[in-house]
Amino acid sequence: MSQPTDSVTIRSGVLTGTYDKKDKINVFKGIPYAQPPVGELRWKPPQPAQSWSGTLRAEKAGPVPIQLKADGSHIVINAFIEGQGWGKLKTGAMKRLARLAPRPKESEDCLTLNVRTPSLDRAAKLPVMVWIFGGGHMVGSAEDLPADSNALSRRGVVTVTINYRLGLMGYFAHPELSRESEQGVSGNYGTLDQIAALRWVQENISAFGGDPDNVTIFGESSGGESVAYMMTSPLARGLFHKAIMQSASTAFPMILLRHPFLTNPAGEALGQRFADRFVPPGDGQVEALRQISQEQLYQLPYDELAFRWFNPVVGGHALERHPFEVFRDGDQAQVPLLLGSNADEGTVLLPLMGSPVAGYLFVEDDEVPGIIRERFGDLADTFFDLYPGLSEGQKSAQKIFLGDNFVRAQDHFYATYAAETGQPVYRYLFTRRPPSPKQTIGAYHSAELAFVHGKQMPLFDFTKADRALAQAMGDYWVQFARSGDPNLSPHPEWPLFTADNPQQMQLGLGTDLGAMEVDHRTKLDLFRQHLLGLVEEMKQLQHSELEATPA
Repeated sequence: MSQPTDSVTIRSGVLTGTYDKKDKINVFKGIPYAQPPVGELRWKPPQPAQSWSGTLRAEKAGPVPIQLKADGSHIVINAFIEGQGWGKLKTGAMKRLARLAPRPKESEDCLTLNVRTPSLDRAAKLPVMVWIFGGGHMVGSAEDLPADSNALSRRGVVTVTINYRLGLMGYFAHPELSRESEQGVSGNYGTLDQIAALRWVQENISAFGGDPDNVTIFGESSGGESVAYMMTSPLARGLFHKAIMQSASTAFPMILLRHPFLTNPAGEALGQRFADRFVPPGDGQVEALRQISQEQLYQLPYDELAFRWFNPVVGGHALERHPFEVFRDGDQAQVPLLLGSNADEGTVLLPLMGSPVAGYLFVEDDEVPGIIRERFGDLADTFFDLYPGLSEGQKSAQKIFLGDNFVRAQDHFYATYAAETGQPVYRYLFTRRPPSPKQTIGAYHSAELAFVHGKQMPLFDFTKADRALAQAMGDYWVQFARSGDPNLSPHPEWPLFTADNPQQMQLGLGTDLGAMEVDHRTKLDLFRQHLLGLVEEMKQLQHSELEATPA
């Protein structure tokens, strides 16, 4: 049961939330951290939230960011359900339930956040954990299950979950937008939203019992990659003190460009092509686009999805350099870092992407060897040797290869170069699989979320051993937020990851909870070599674009 909270005063005004009597947690939802990015503020950096009079009742979450309707989520959900190893009856019933689940209200007016805290005493100085949701920078929200949970706050931290602009509204670049910007660049509004939310935390979190000098950012998938952006953006320096990357995966490359990184000029070109679908070319395109409703802008058919596949761009004041380059050079924020991935990342990603290489969507199996040679060049034959069956297009090999190159390679890259600088690095591999002996999904992409946030997904199996793992993982995460070191009794010791001691924590059931050697080392080092080559390729691309830009 819940009841009204005591009032809290922040810079924008007075607000109340609800108090969960069972968990003893104060919950505030839908707090504006910036002005609504609508009308003339569409495709502009977030502006400070306006003050309100009276008392704001922060009892209900704000609208979720407007996002793709044809987002492929049904493909992921079906793969997720089918891989559990249930019988036909339960599998069919769960698919029907998933289709009937109501969609939350979406809106451009989405720049709100939620706060959970066990204390409203400013003197409490509790650690703060800020969650950045994933979804390819195209889907998701601060209210996604299982992050809508009190479990971490019950351990004595203030948790903050944030919304930010996605896809077209969050990452649209266009030459006119660059000209109207003081920095001469456009795009990355969603990333700027995340930074604005962190500034809000610095200014207001003490009113909720939080310590602005002890803030941990954490996120999964594109949320994990967003943590890397925060660690490498000059605008985010000093706004957090620890970082957790869960299955950080590089932003989906532009389908039309077949390149894993998008520079600002290339982003502008893609934005121009999108704008031409709605407004005749010429001056005033952006002003005209701002007059078109959000619904109309999102009505392109699914086969033209590529024209809306907007993601972060490299270049400009928000992301001056790609995180890979920054980490390679040791210039990232020197804060304690906890990061890792799941053992079977590719099982739900392959049905969604239809290819073992990101950016090449829905290819036929006999096309796989060709696209691997196109993307990986001289390294392709070595990859074929390391992944038996890949050269024949076998699905089992494709799943493993996709999980490694799309997710685990990023984990390995960041961990390797962060450790070289001497900053504390703690690494994990999540290995828990569904309990059915017929399951085929394994430790899939996002499987760790229910355990980190301590909230079981409705109707899904959760055993006594699962609850024990969730307890341990929540404890580790909070202890890391508290001190920068996840270790605490009575849980097994989590070793520091270094070049001389390449250990990681296996997060599995029962005796599978404990330290282990980093696996797939040969494969992951080969991907790291490939990523280093891409960094140089991107730098050359940026240089050529700069030379081609009129003075």
